Amino acid sequence: MLLFFKRLAAGALAAASVCAGAAAAYPDKPITLIIGFTAGGPTDSVGRYLARQMEAELGQAVVVENRPGANGVVAVQAARRAAADGYTLMLGSSGTLSVEPVYKRRVDYQVLKDFQPVGLVASYPYLLVVPAGSPFRSVAELIAGARAQPGKLSFASAGSGAVNHLAGEWFSHAAGADITHVPYKGDSAAIADLAAGRVDMAFLSAIAALPLVQAGKLRALAIASARPSPIAPDLPTVAEAAGIPGFSAEPWNGVLAPAGLPADVTQRLNVAINRAMSAPQAREVLRKLGQFPLTGSPRDFADHIRSQTERWAEVIETSHIPKAD
Repeated sequence: MLLFFKRLAAGALAAASVCAGAAAAYPDKPITLIIGFTAGGPTDSVGRYLARQMEAELGQAVVVENRPGANGVVAVQAARRAAADGYTLMLGSSGTLSVEPVYKRRVDYQVLKDFQPVGLVASYPYLLVVPAGSPFRSVAELIAGARAQPGKLSFASAGSGAVNHLAGEWFSHAAGADITHVPYKGDSAAIADLAAGRVDMAFLSAIAALPLVQAGKLRALAIASARPSPIAPDLPTVAEAAGIPGFSAEPWNGVLAPAGLPADVTQRLNVAINRAMSAPQAREVLRKLGQFPLTGSPRDFADHIRSQTERWAEVIETSHIPKAD
C-alpha cells in the first residue's frame, strides 16, 4: 500500500511538472489581436503599438487583424468564437463593451460572461470643438447660443450609439440646451462637415481634432477629461466650463480573451500588457496619439467595465436618449 501511494505521488508530481512546463511554454506560436475598427483610428493606432511591445515581452509575433463593422461587434463575435487558449485576443473598446449593451435594446453577447478581461491599455479624452468660423469662442458662449436658438444648433457624431453621440446628448441635456444630433458613418465624414461649418460642434478625439485646430480649421473650446490634461493644457475641462459636475467622455481600450482562458495565461498576458504600457516610452508615444496608457489587474479591468457600463446607462436614462433596436 505504501508503495502504491509513493507511485501515485510520483505520478502527480510528474503531471504537475508537465503542466508547469506547458504553462511556461506559452506562447509557443503567433498570437492574433483582433481590432474591431479600420486601420489608422485611435483604437487601431494604440493596438499596433501594443502589439509591437507585446512581441518583445512574449517572444512571439502578435498579428493585428482588423475586423471592422457594427461599432466593433463584428470583432466581438469573431473573438467570442475563438478558442480560449491565449492565441486569439481582442482589443475591445468602451463603445462595444460599455455602451452597446445599454444603448441597444438587445445585444447577443454578455461582456463579462463571454470574455475574460486581461488588461486595460489606454484612454483618450474627447475635445469639444467647433468650426474655425464659429461665433462661439467659449463653452459658455456656445451654451448661451444654443439656449437662445432651441434646436437650431447641431452636433456631429460618428453615428448613433457612438460615445461622442452620447457625450453630445449628455452635454445638451445637462446644459439645458436643445442641440440637434447629426449622425455620420464614422468620424471622417463628421469632421469634414464640421470643418466646412455644416454642423456646429462635435466631441472628437485629440488625434483627429488637434491637427485641424493647429491648421486653423477647427477651434477647441474644452477637453472632456475628468481633470485638466497635458494633451491640451490650455483648455478647461467641459465639466468646469459648462458647470456639469462629473462630465467626462474618455473612450478607452483593453485586451480581452474568450471566457475560460486559463488563469496562468491570463496572468502572463496581463504582466506583458502592464510592462508595455508602463514603459517610459509608452507615455510619450501615446501622448502623440492623444492617449494615455493604463495599467491594472484583470479584476481592475472587469470593475472598470462594470462602472463604465453603469455610468453610460445612467447618462442614457437621465438624458432621455432613446434606445436603438
